[in-house]
Amino acid sequence: MENLIWLSRTEPPVRISEMQLVLFETPEISNIPSEREAAALASEAAARGMAFTVHLPGSIELGNPDARIRAASVDLFQRVVGLTRALEPICWTLHIPSPAREDAESYIDRAEYTLAPLLGEFASPRELAIENIYPVFDVESRIAEDLDTSVCIDAGHLICFGQDVWSFMDRWMARCRNIHLHGCRGRSDHQSLALLPKGFLAEFLSRAALAPDLRVITMEVFGTQDFESSIEALREHLNYPE
Repeated sequence: MENLIWLSRTEPPVRISEMQLVLFETPEISNIPSEREAAALASEAAARGMAFTVHLPGSIELGNPDARIRAASVDLFQRVVGLTRALEPICWTLHIPSPAREDAESYIDRAEYTLAPLLGEFASPRELAIENIYPVFDVESRIAEDLDTSVCIDAGHLICFGQDVWSFMDRWMARCRNIHLHGCRGRSDHQSLALLPKGFLAEFLSRAALAPDLRVITMEVFGTQDFESSIEALREHLNYPE
């Protein structure tokens, strides 16, 4: 059974091979699947030849100075990983919320101390990918190297912050399992790939092809219009197969 999405009645379908599950939980709302829902997703994905990445909730704060918040974060981390293990994700992606600059050292120590035993949830610490979400990748990079996790390179964030995408890729591709790709409109991220600089896609994919452990590039856009125009951008610049 093919996993196809039609962009319009006249367009040929686009085959989707990987889907990112962006999970969240707040006091008001949660989209974390039940065991039954996760099993159904795994069965459907197997039938369609699909793979998953799982984006852990952004409310996980493993370095928070409040012990109660850290404990709740550990519980949420373990619960989500346990529920989604049946999906056999390419990786689980984690944000490390940045501390106040003056508290960086103690924050890193707390985050590493809290995260280290949680890596026992995985067959390898490289199954956990720490994503760059701020203009400076310092707290996250130290944790990734100290605990030997993967890095999720979010190229869209790099573009939005005016960073050098190519030097960042050169530095971290050896540790990268998953890349997030999206365009930016000013500082507004997760926009269409059509907004990427001219020639960017070809250069980006040629560099990504050299990554030793890269498993998937995720087109991280969240609206139908951005998805459709992103597919068109891929077709136009890369002769993307229809």
